Amino acid sequence: MRHLPLHKLRLLSVSLLALCLTRVWAGAELPNADGELIAPAESDAIAVVVRAIQNNVTAEFDKTGHAFRDAHHKAHGCVAASFTVLDGLPPSVAQGLFAKPQRYAAVIRYSNGSGQSQDDHANDARGMALKVLGVPGRKILEDEANAHTQDFVMTNHPVFFIRNAPDYAQFQQALDAGGLSKVGWFAGHLFHETSIALAFTGHKVTNPLDAQYWSTTPSKLGTEQMKFSAKPCAGGSVVSSSDTVNLLSENMQAQLASQSACFDFMVQTRTVPNQMPIEDPTVQWQEASSPFIPVAKIQIDPQSVDNTQACETRSFTPWHSLPEHRPLGGISRVRKAVYLAISTLRHQLNVQTRIEP
Repeated sequence: MRHLPLHKLRLLSVSLLALCLTRVWAGAELPNADGELIAPAESDAIAVVVRAIQNNVTAEFDKTGHAFRDAHHKAHGCVAASFTVLDGLPPSVAQGLFAKPQRYAAVIRYSNGSGQSQDDHANDARGMALKVLGVPGRKILEDEANAHTQDFVMTNHPVFFIRNAPDYAQFQQALDAGGLSKVGWFAGHLFHETSIALAFTGHKVTNPLDAQYWSTTPSKLGTEQMKFSAKPCAGGSVVSSSDTVNLLSENMQAQLASQSACFDFMVQTRTVPNQMPIEDPTVQWQEASSPFIPVAKIQIDPQSVDNTQACETRSFTPWHSLPEHRPLGGISRVRKAVYLAISTLRHQLNVQTRIEP
């Protein structure tokens, strides 16, 4: 076989590389500067998820006369808090809300993860939805661009159990079909998604003030990308005496009747992109590569926990956000559509005014 000249070999290599990339990325966008890559079928998959969850909320309303959240149904209560950005932060994290030290008022809703109100002893994820108040600057959502809030929505497990929008659509369809379809989905994803789902709902929590919470999905951090977490401050005492079906709410109320609580709010930057994917929130970003850095202190003073309608009327979404903290990845884009659609539907069915905050 006759050898090709070096310059022709180089040209052939470049052509083959271009062909491979064309095949890999056909029908999909190339990753943007934040590492996002939108799958060709994503918009259709998101529409499937939205319709399915809207149908579930409407069906529940038809049975009970009240429209509830499709997830995080049972609130353990809302509490008033302060969110104080720390001084002297490294430049890489001193961006957006964390650009300068400042104290903000905040409100937090603690909840279970299920779409049903169930015994607190049942295996379930737990949620901490934080709304920081008085945050200036234009926000992402067009109909709430002038809102003065920044939400950070977290659960008590570091990763999510669904990779992307098409997988979410399949999961939602299996869940709604129930029976063998539901069993089949979990069996078919036994060695990754199912194991994460079991871990996701398997943490034992006796007081919402004594759990660590994570974003699971990434967000922007100005010119960087981040995941975030809220961890109970070291050295605090926690009440865990109640053991009823509502033990989480009761233990939190008992503690805040006379004691305070606090959390360190931390961010983890994306330092090793090939090990820290944006489009797969089932992969944990390893702290050995990028430790969490405290950027703010959440202080919860003694108070009566709010379990009134005001707590339930509030809407929390990762997309109540400054552009500097825009949620990233396909699951975040699913949540944008679902949270907006379900919040709007819930308020309409309950004849409630939807306002922010």
